[in-house]
Amino acid sequence: MSNTVERDRDQSPNGPKAGDPVASVDTAGSPEQAHAAVKDADKASQPSHDPGYLPPEFPNPRKTIVLVLIAAIGLYIMNMSLGTALSLHIAAIMPDRKDSVYSHITSVSTFLMLFMMPLAGALSDRTISRFGRRRPWILGGLLFSIVCGAVVGLSSNVWVMGVFFILSAMGMQSAFNAYSVIAVEGLPDNRRGTVMGLMGLCGALAFSAGTYLTGALVGNGLLLMTVPVLLGLVASLPLLLLYKDPAKTKSEVPPMNVQKFIGTFFVNPRKYPNFGWTWLSRFLVGLAMAAMQSYFIYYLISGLHIPLNQVGSKAGLLTLCSAPISIIFFTGSGFLTDHLGRKKPFVILASILMAAALCLGATSHNFTQFLIAWLLFAVGQAMYLTVDLALCAAVLPNSEDTGKDMSVFGLAINLSSVVVLAAAPLIINTAGGHNYGLLWFIAAALSLCSVLAIPLIKGVK
Repeated sequence: MSNTVERDRDQSPNGPKAGDPVASVDTAGSPEQAHAAVKDADKASQPSHDPGYLPPEFPNPRKTIVLVLIAAIGLYIMNMSLGTALSLHIAAIMPDRKDSVYSHITSVSTFLMLFMMPLAGALSDRTISRFGRRRPWILGGLLFSIVCGAVVGLSSNVWVMGVFFILSAMGMQSAFNAYSVIAVEGLPDNRRGTVMGLMGLCGALAFSAGTYLTGALVGNGLLLMTVPVLLGLVASLPLLLLYKDPAKTKSEVPPMNVQKFIGTFFVNPRKYPNFGWTWLSRFLVGLAMAAMQSYFIYYLISGLHIPLNQVGSKAGLLTLCSAPISIIFFTGSGFLTDHLGRKKPFVILASILMAAALCLGATSHNFTQFLIAWLLFAVGQAMYLTVDLALCAAVLPNSEDTGKDMSVFGLAINLSSVVVLAAAPLIINTAGGHNYGLLWFIAAALSLCSVLAIPLIKGVK
């Protein structure tokens, strides 16, 4: 297949190498002329899309792929079940206040993530440990999260639970983000879609397993809040021990200028419009995902009147039924985007499917109807999470700041969670309360709005 890959230099994760045509461009004249010349030369030097091509810097990525996927199994259980664990812990000890307490804790947590995630990503980029840049953050973040999670599980005080859950979530997210960067900087572009699809598949299966796990541990707060993170640590051990995380010297990492460092938290959408439109689309879809994932447990309890002692098994059944669908669409969409060289059509279709699923879920009156909506949402979410990550990797502004820039992309999801968790109680409590349907109708409309940003992303098919 001969689809030409067109990507501006300022949006490529890989800068010019010595000896490349780009490296020898005459950049005399104005900065604008120099920038245009670099882009033109870079486009001319791009090879035709070849799914089997391996760049010299990635001669044999198979080992990295295996290690990344092993770690994905446990890390996705951790990442996707920690919020569910908190919701069940709160519902068990304060059932009458569960909506407000859960929303307050998680909204503050996700708001603070807006500042912590780019900071952790940027510090990871600048880490010069002999153990590499990403490994110390993965290990340290997980150990810190386990300790803080233990405090949450042993406490029934709202303030103690809130503070230590926030700390636990920060440690967990720092570790997960450092891990996620390896799938970008450790693999060539024409392998990322497939690997991220398999990572998403691990996430779908892990979500099912994590839901059953947290449901089974409802009666033990300590295990409920620590076992998911412990599993993430165990699954990460092969990656931590065997992955060759390149150790950087001080001259090879971005400088630690404080003023400039703070400025890197913002990526100028006017200078990097592809980055900006991709971020906006991700934020809007993130609102839809947060609305469904944050409140489906409480919808089962209050909307479908499922008893608390059965909600864990019902939630597990939802994720178990969606697992085969996720297997097909995580792996299938990742494979197709790599081999077709196209990303936009998958992202657009996925957004539409999630909007339709939210509308269906909002009008469901029994568990079977909600199950159908959940399965449709799983199709769209699996497709979106696979291809969206590959799309994000394709528009990164600077290879030196991969960790920071991927964290900024992660902010799109976290900021959307902040907005949903802050606004949801007001929406849910209208018209007599438990108005989850209105919340999901609004989320569906926002998911459809995200489609409008995709055609504005240039240089990516």
